[in-house]
Amino acid sequence: MEPLEIFRSDIADVTSYGLLSVALLIVGFAALDLVTPGSLRTKVWVEQNRSAVVLSVAQSAGLAIALAAGIGASTEFELSKGVLFTLGYGIATIALMMFSFVLVDWLTPGKLGSVLLDEADGGYSRAAWLNAVVFVAIGLFVAAAL
Repeated sequence: MEPLEIFRSDIADVTSYGLLSVALLIVGFAALDLVTPGSLRTKVWVEQNRSAVVLSVAQSAGLAIALAAGIGASTEFELSKGVLFTLGYGIATIALMMFSFVLVDWLTPGKLGSVLLDEADGGYSRAAWLNAVVFVAIGLFVAAAL
């Protein structure tokens, strides 16, 4: 293959996987917003709630780990199949993260979302770290499965 053809192919790959990854990170944030009380966007950017930031960052990191593994595992596929492969694993990762959040909420006393994002202690909850570790762990588990 000519160098220019390789470059075009690589640019198509980077653009396709990059756009998919950004879209899935947005979908992941929207999904997390659905399971937390109030507006997560407001909690993060306006109120600068530390627990909301911890949860959002951990979810993004865990999802990025899973997406990177999905992209790496799909390099042998044709681009369209690789993008669909990565999309499937990305959606599955988001679903697992939301399931884990709801499950931890069910297993803990009180309403976890409210406890995590409470304004007491400057919006900082130690319980947020538990969910943060679970989100990163799920990303690692999905990556290992690939």
